[in-house]
Amino acid sequence: MTPRQRLISHYQRKEVDQIPWGAYYFPPGSIDIEDTLLPRGETERKLREKGCVLIALTPVCKVKMSKVEILEKQIWENNEKVFLRIYRTPYGKVYEKIKIDPGYRSQWTKEYLIKERKDYEVVKFIIENTIFEKDYESFLECEKNLGEDGLALAYQNSLGRSPFQKLLIDLAGVEKTCLDLCDNLDLVEDLLNSLEEKEKEVLEIGADSPAKVIFLDENITSDITSPELFSKYCLPFYKKYIPLLHQKEKICLAHLDGKLNALKNLIKNTDIDVIDSFTLPGAGGDLPLEEARKIWPDKAISINFPAFLCFKKEREIKEYLENLLVNEVTKNSFMIEISEDLPHKFWRKVLSVLGEVMEKRMRTGVN
Repeated sequence: MTPRQRLISHYQRKEVDQIPWGAYYFPPGSIDIEDTLLPRGETERKLREKGCVLIALTPVCKVKMSKVEILEKQIWENNEKVFLRIYRTPYGKVYEKIKIDPGYRSQWTKEYLIKERKDYEVVKFIIENTIFEKDYESFLECEKNLGEDGLALAYQNSLGRSPFQKLLIDLAGVEKTCLDLCDNLDLVEDLLNSLEEKEKEVLEIGADSPAKVIFLDENITSDITSPELFSKYCLPFYKKYIPLLHQKEKICLAHLDGKLNALKNLIKNTDIDVIDSFTLPGAGGDLPLEEARKIWPDKAISINFPAFLCFKKEREIKEYLENLLVNEVTKNSFMIEISEDLPHKFWRKVLSVLGEVMEKRMRTGVN
């Protein structure tokens, strides 16, 4: 099987010839700022020659805004470069500050758009005046460029989450969201309704797109999105909209990279097809893989490569991976992926060991 065929079969829970493994890839122009988890070069080339598949997170629509002026500046704070983005609307202005990680160029929010009660009206106006237009040509071009080396997933960086997770992660932050659930619930739920309408538009574009897989960038962890919040805000969204994707024969993949033990029975009752970036115990998760497979027999599981291995000796990394592959996997429900940032100065060492282990298994036919 080619890397692409292997990845698709994994997502569909079909038998594969070898355990898939791969890395997120952001095609040029897919996000505002360059980001990659597998920097291009000699090591990257050798890893792909050993079977590493490119998981390309690719937009299927273009984003425009009406009646909103956006100003961007680069400023320095505490000896760090920060991106300041200001949104001006007829209802006033809001701003956010974004820090760029010097290693992988990941974006971290230092200050959120919603800081006080009046900001909700401004952010709601921005959301409601965001326009999504189909852009299937760029997606198809990415697929053509990848060939059998990877698979493009429909991914929308500007929205791409359930409304509650969007508010929590991108618009208000954890502390403000929690406070406003108590103090300004009317504003929170009004904004969530506006976000849902826009997310519906994005999902409909994704459902009609040539993509086989729709990516929901949920970033859920139960110590923040509790079972109560998940039941009230996330579960109804999944039940309402994932069937729309299945009607168009799409695979729904959700990036669930946190503590999931308290949510496992609730996740069981969703129609999510792929649990993406599953975090193992010892790496920040709290749900054993074997237990997850038993409780989610109808879901494929892609684990994120444990970052703590970066600080181990090569022999220890190899032993960990070999034990994981021998003791924890089945042919049609498991893969390893590089889906979270690794310490930049260690990635070559640990991923080279991963490549050697996976190549050996492929060469010897062990699975």
